[in-house]
Amino acid sequence: MGSRCSIVIEAQSEPEAAHAASAAFDEISRIEQVLSDYRADSESMLLTGQEPGNWHPISPILMDVLVRSRDIHNRTRGVFDPTVGAYTHLWRLPEHPSRESLRDASDRVGFELLQLDVRGSRVRFDQAGIILDFGGIGKGYAAQRAMGILRARGLTIASIDMGGDLVLGDPPSEQPEGWRVEMITGITQTRTEFLSNCAVATSGDLERFYEYNGVRYSHIVDPRTGLGITQRRAASVIATDGALADALASAVSVLGQEHLNDLQEQFPGVQIMLVSRSMESE
Repeated sequence: MGSRCSIVIEAQSEPEAAHAASAAFDEISRIEQVLSDYRADSESMLLTGQEPGNWHPISPILMDVLVRSRDIHNRTRGVFDPTVGAYTHLWRLPEHPSRESLRDASDRVGFELLQLDVRGSRVRFDQAGIILDFGGIGKGYAAQRAMGILRARGLTIASIDMGGDLVLGDPPSEQPEGWRVEMITGITQTRTEFLSNCAVATSGDLERFYEYNGVRYSHIVDPRTGLGITQRRAASVIATDGALADALASAVSVLGQEHLNDLQEQFPGVQIMLVSRSMESE
């Protein structure tokens, strides 16, 4: 997933913790092999070459992520969209995407081009060349599944850090107030929170951006335009589930402050924090 992952576990013995961590990492690797769009042989990338209009069987993991993605897509004005891969793959090329290439990619982006048969665990594409990109949900989903592996073994005091996306279990015995987390309060400012039994995700462009013809584009792509956002934003989300926190952090980075209240209404109980300023104010 292009990120380092660390797992902290409180256990009765080091071997018990090591075996549990190994099982959790195995689960993360299994999910990566399903969701990664950097691996040509992943399940999601192999679907790219399938004929449109036909139903194709998919794994329970891929179906679960797609169903969750569809729900979040519908509740975020469509800005969370894992079909955005045709756009994001253009931005990985050495040259700046042309208007023609973005226009061509737009025909292959849109959740409405993807049909799900949940009961039959299969998917159908209505357009050839759709590329699934789970960069906005994969890390949080994998971290949450890994925490489930630990909890199934009775190890509820744990923390999983997947490239800055956190899934936290019960608080450490020596720190009952919770796990110490640095939360973003500004573009460069943070505050300390003590949290437990929740997920924390951050998104933004504090370090990653691209400049072309004097315009600075974030690495976060707006699926409505195919372009990186041009506002410098830092979003933090606290939710009960890692996948939801991850996806909402991506969505709020695209939607911006004017839609923050709408998102809060759509996802009651989720804490969403966002700060922004224009790229040109640097």
